[in-house]
Amino acid sequence: MVQNGSAIVDNQHRTLTGISPFVQPNRDLLWKQEFNNNSWFVIGHFDVDGHKLNFLFHLLIMSVKRGMPVLNSVFSITDETTGWYYGDDQITPMSKVTVSKDTFSIQAPNGSMSGDLNEINLSATMPDGKVDVTLNPKAPVIYNGGTGYFPMVDMGVYQYSVPNVETTGSLTIEGKTYALQGISWFDRQWQHHHNRRGLGGRWAWMDLNLDTGDKASLWWVVDENAGAENSWATILNADGTQTVARTSSLKESAFDYWRSPKSKQNYPTRWIVNIPDLDARLEITMENREQEIVSKHPALHKYEAACSINGVYQGKPTTGYCYVELLGPWP
Repeated sequence: MVQNGSAIVDNQHRTLTGISPFVQPNRDLLWKQEFNNNSWFVIGHFDVDGHKLNFLFHLLIMSVKRGMPVLNSVFSITDETTGWYYGDDQITPMSKVTVSKDTFSIQAPNGSMSGDLNEINLSATMPDGKVDVTLNPKAPVIYNGGTGYFPMVDMGVYQYSVPNVETTGSLTIEGKTYALQGISWFDRQWQHHHNRRGLGGRWAWMDLNLDTGDKASLWWVVDENAGAENSWATILNADGTQTVARTSSLKESAFDYWRSPKSKQNYPTRWIVNIPDLDARLEITMENREQEIVSKHPALHKYEAACSINGVYQGKPTTGYCYVELLGPWP
C-alpha cells in the first residue's frame, strides 16, 4: 500500500509509459493564482448503520466582476436510505477567507481543507449537517483526458483525480452522528474562464466506481458557441493502468426529467452510458431526485446527485455508485 504523497506521482508515471502528464499532483495541489478558476472537490459514499450516506464538499476560487476573486463553497449531504437531503451554497469575498500561498490550506466560514497528499483534513458545516474527516489519498491518480489537460467550452482545463482516498471521521445529520470509514474521491481542477457572457455551454460529469475495482472520470461537454459535443471517460483499471475511451452522448440517453421548484430548471435523473470499446452499458439512477444546489448566482445552479449504477461492463454484470454533476440548461 502506498504510504506517502510522492509515491502517488511515482506510481502514475510508471503506468503512463510514453506519456508526459501536464500536471504534478503534489505541486499542483496549491492555489494557482495565475488561473482565475481553482477547484478542490471531495465526495464520499458510505454504508453506515443501515444507511447509505453521501457527502460533497467543494471549494472553488473564481473571478467575478472586474476580475476580483471570491470563494464559492458548496456542501451537501444525502441519505439515500431515508431520502434526507440538504445542500448549502455560499459565495464569500476573499477578505473573509484564509488561503495559504505556500501550503495547502483553505479556511472558509462554512468549512476548511488543509494538508497534503499524505493527509488532508476536511471539515464542513451547514444547518442540521456536519462532516469532519481525515483523508489519506492512495495511488494511482487519474489524469483526466490521459494527460491531465483537455479543452472544454472556452476553457483549457487541468484536472487530476484521486479516486481511492481512505477516509475516517464522522458525519452528523440532525444531531445524529455516524462514524465513517471507507473511500472518498478527491478532485483537483484549475483553468482560465474567458467567456464574459456566461458559461457558453453545459456539461455533465460522473465519477464511476464499479464493483470490479475500476474507476472512471466521465465528461460530456456541449459547446453552445461552436455547436460541438464531446464525451469521454478516463478509466483507472483495477491493475493501475489507465484508458481513455469514447462514450455515448448523454443528451440522447438522458430521461426521467425532474423540474426544480426552486430554480425552475429541468434535470434528467437517469441515463444509459455506453462505452463501446469496453463493452459497457451502465444505467445511472438518482435515488433521491431533489439534490439540486441552488446558488445566489443563477449561472451556478447545479445538480450534484448521489446515484447508483447497474449494468454490464466488459461484457459482465456490474454494480456501483457515483455522483452526477450537471451544470448549464437542460431541455
